[in-house]
Formats: sequence, C-alpha cells, structure tokens
Amino acid sequence: MYGEKGIGKMSLSKDFSRLINCENDTTDKTKLCECASCDKINNMSHPDFTVIEKSSMCSNNSCCKSPNNSVIKNCVISENIISKSKFSPFMSNYKVVVINQANYLTKVSAESLLKTLEDINNNFIVIFLIENLYDLPATIISRCQTWKLNKISEKEILEILLGNHPEKQKEILEIMSFGSPTLGEASDMLNDSIFFEERQEGLRRIVKIINSSMSDKLNYSKELTLLYRKDKERVLYELKIWKNLFRKILKMDDANEDLETISIMRPIKKGTKLRIKKNIQNILKTEDNLKFNAMPSLVFDNFIINLEV
Repeated sequence: MYGEKGIGKMSLSKDFSRLINCENDTTDKTKLCECASCDKINNMSHPDFTVIEKSSMCSNNSCCKSPNNSVIKNCVISENIISKSKFSPFMSNYKVVVINQANYLTKVSAESLLKTLEDINNNFIVIFLIENLYDLPATIISRCQTWKLNKISEKEILEILLGNHPEKQKEILEIMSFGSPTLGEASDMLNDSIFFEERQEGLRRIVKIINSSMSDKLNYSKELTLLYRKDKERVLYELKIWKNLFRKILKMDDANEDLETISIMRPIKKGTKLRIKKNIQNILKTEDNLKFNAMPSLVFDNFIINLEV
C-alpha cells in the first residue's frame, strides 16, 4: 500500500486484518466488531498480527540491546517473517505482518525476503506500507500486489473533522489553512496540544532565515545537512513547513488571522506572488532531489541560494 504520509495506510492495514480474521459471520462489516480477534488486533495484542517498524527489535538481547530507529534490521525480518511463515496461524485464519515505512529496509533485509515472498503460504500475508512505491526494490514490487491510496479532498477532510470535533471549529480551520494536510496529519495536529506553538516557532524561524545574511543562510544549510544524516523525516517535515507557509501566504486573509501570525508573516508577504511561487517550486525541486539521493549538502545549498527574498 502506498500513498502520502497520514493518508491511512496503517488504518487500512488494520481494517483489512480485522476483516479477514473476524470471528463473527456477518455481512455488515461497516460496524465495529468486538470479537476476540478484532479486539486483539485493535489493541495490538493479536498473536497473528505483527507490525514491524524502525524501532522494532528481535528477541535476542545480545543482538538488539536497544531500538535502532534508523533502519529495519535483517534479524527483525528473519524472526517475524521468514521464521513465522513456516507455521500456521495460532488463533485465526491468517497471519498478517505489516512492515511500516518499508523504505527503511536494509538491502540485506530486502534481499532476504525474496525467497519467502515467492514461496509464501496462502494463510500468511505481508503488507508493505510506503509513501513512494519506487522506494522499494523492483524485486519486491514484482512479487506483490500494489494498492495506491489516493488523498481525499480538503472539503471531505474538513467535513470529517468538523463532524468528529464540532467544538474545535477554529482550530480545524486553522489546521486546514496550513497547506494541504492529509486526514491523518490533520488529526495528529488537532490532537497535539503544542502544535500551534510549534507552528508559530516555525514561522519565526523561517522569517529569520529569509531576512538573514547569506552566510547565516548557508550555516542553516549545513544544519539541515547534518540533521538529514540523522533524521531524514525531521528535515522533510521542515521543508514541508516552508512549502505550506508559502502556500498559506498566497491565500492569506488578514481578517481571518490572529495578530501574532500577521506580525510574524508580514515580512514575507511583502514579496510578490511570483517570488512566492518560485520559492514553492524551489522547495518542490529540493524534495525531488532528495528522493533521488542527490548529495544533501549540494541540495540544501542550492535551496538556500535560490530563495527569492
């Protein structure tokens, strides 16, 4: 399953796993089932349902003393997929293993899976979750069905959020103005008590960078390069903040903004729409270059140098 972050890949994987292992023989699968199998999957305690992530460890304490958080290790794949595929489900019809952020599989991990994927039993299912399909090796893609999850419209997201949280209308409208979030991202923002504080801090940081000297901007580029080596997702999120803020400026109405936001963003709003659009294109190009494994230091330097101020 592939699609944007927050689009619902994990939620759909859990729904699918509940559906095929549900103990109730009913045609109405739209209602939340409370059978033992569905309940255990909901609580992540089902013996036949496993989620593998970067933080996952194998059971060998001498091998995995602490979470790696940078890659999905081969020992985890061997224990949870290759070994488990040889045995029947413990209490349900199917064993399901979900590999979240499958782009973090090491080369050895990915290669070790190939034989298992070819010979896998009908009652054992492996689900790969990934944002960009082609971040997976072609050898794995060729052995899988591919399901693309498309983003629902902003109108639909707004209706769902307002329906679930009618008392938070102001916060929801503010979140929806912050770029084009997926439903998952919007829900996370709504449930994050410090989201708005972080947003204001992000605004200040970007304005400061834009109005700083070129030497300070290049120092910021070095910071992004160092951070990218440790935490790619954090840097990609930083770029998303840049992109979404420029998009917000294009449709910003001071009448609907709080005074602090207007004060912070006024220096950027002085730029022409053409300059703002060029900055958005610059960020999109930066994101694409990172996807294709260009040299990070060069990518971020070009991003900074090409900023329109």
